[in-house]
Amino acid sequence: MQRYDELLFERFNEDWSKLTPTQLLSLLRVKTQITLPATIEPAMLKDKLNIKLGIDPTGADIHIGHLCPIFVLNIFLKCGHHVDFIIGDFTAKIGDPSGRNTERAMITDEQIARNFATYVQQIAPYIDTKKLHVHKNSEWLSKTSLTEFLSVLQRIKLAVATQREDFRNRIENVSLAEVTYAVLMGLDSVNLHTGIELGGLDQILNFSQCRLVQEIYNQKPEMAFGTPILEGLSGDGRKMSKSYNNYIAVTASAADKFGKFMSLPDNLLLKYYQAFGYLYAEEIPALTQFIKANPMEAKKQLATYFVSIDGNDLNIGLTERENFERKFSKRELTDDDFVTIKVAPHTPLLNAIASTGKFASNGEIKRLIMAGAVTDLDTKEKLGINYNVTKTVRIKVGKLNIFKMEV
Repeated sequence: MQRYDELLFERFNEDWSKLTPTQLLSLLRVKTQITLPATIEPAMLKDKLNIKLGIDPTGADIHIGHLCPIFVLNIFLKCGHHVDFIIGDFTAKIGDPSGRNTERAMITDEQIARNFATYVQQIAPYIDTKKLHVHKNSEWLSKTSLTEFLSVLQRIKLAVATQREDFRNRIENVSLAEVTYAVLMGLDSVNLHTGIELGGLDQILNFSQCRLVQEIYNQKPEMAFGTPILEGLSGDGRKMSKSYNNYIAVTASAADKFGKFMSLPDNLLLKYYQAFGYLYAEEIPALTQFIKANPMEAKKQLATYFVSIDGNDLNIGLTERENFERKFSKRELTDDDFVTIKVAPHTPLLNAIASTGKFASNGEIKRLIMAGAVTDLDTKEKLGINYNVTKTVRIKVGKLNIFKMEV
């Protein structure tokens, strides 16, 4: 049996400085979905390039969906390209309008600083942050004169700036500041002489304007790689988001991450392997067959690999696999396996489970209870909606959540 956990962990730690442009493009094709220009040939990647990835620090914590472009950025970094990591402290005050139904709320300098404080630390297991050239785009945008900015705006037609669907859907409340967001991104590229820009698929229209701004400054327009927007764990088609409680937090424990990967629907396995594994395009057919034939084993190997790169030690992932199989396959539980929750006597079961903070809504918990998915692990009794916690009880909720409700 192919061991993708071992293969991918070993490849993650390989020296890629000698990869050919063809090999580099093969890795990129697995992880990206749309490129600008539409056709990129290996010869276009043969020279050392300035690679850019920008993030707006609008939140303090990140989930693994945010890591998709980071894993692509790591390819370029390990291949020896110059990598600019942009903290959009200036653009965050406007807010990226991509995919928005409303304008983003104004964010303060204090919030930006607080949100960014741990960002680099959170991505450090997945990329060598010491090799990144980190910039705040206020370094140049705050010094751009109004005369220069207006001269750029005069060269861009309003029809081009507002061609995006998210603007058309709320045209009556789109601010002029939002319309200039992509232009400001373009000025980032101009100042850094960017050759390639990375980001999610929702950024493609922004990248298109970056190319236009570079042309205004007589620079060669950048290439762009758009990574898919990672679908959340629930498998209902919605993107991974804290709002939907379908995410894996980057700061979660190894055990929690492993369990969350194991809850992944089978039909999303290939997408997650492509997002987080370093695979060559020609390896995808064999991986597809492996997942189809062994979905449970494929999940365990993916979880093992991801947890291993978190700790930079394959044995960490293998240990979590052993613990998972002990708890959920062999059903050998110890006190340390339970999340202990203190509740008041006679607390309704639904309220007790809600207090764990592990579920998106009371509606989700109610559906689990009504489906018979809540079990007393000592008596093996299915607990119903009218059950009240009157004494300490150990319960299993769904397939992977075990709690000790302590009165």
